[in-house]
Amino acid sequence: MSLKFVHQVIIFAGIAISLVFAWFCFTDPSTAGSVLFTVAGVGSIFAAIGLVFYEIHFLKKTRRLVL
Repeated sequence: MSLKFVHQVIIFAGIAISLVFAWFCFTDPSTAGSVLFTVAGVGSIFAAIGLVFYEIHFLKKTRRLVL
């Protein structure tokens, strides 16, 4: 398993965890109407978007590297 592949898996896991947390923040009935959970959900979505852009940047940068 290459370092590049491990890095991609970890970034993908971070994206998935961020989106699952955002889903939890927006759909949990016990936190309905809570401003704190709404802000956390929006922040989590922004983190996931940032990780997607980082993944694209990482793939472009390491395209020719053999790791």
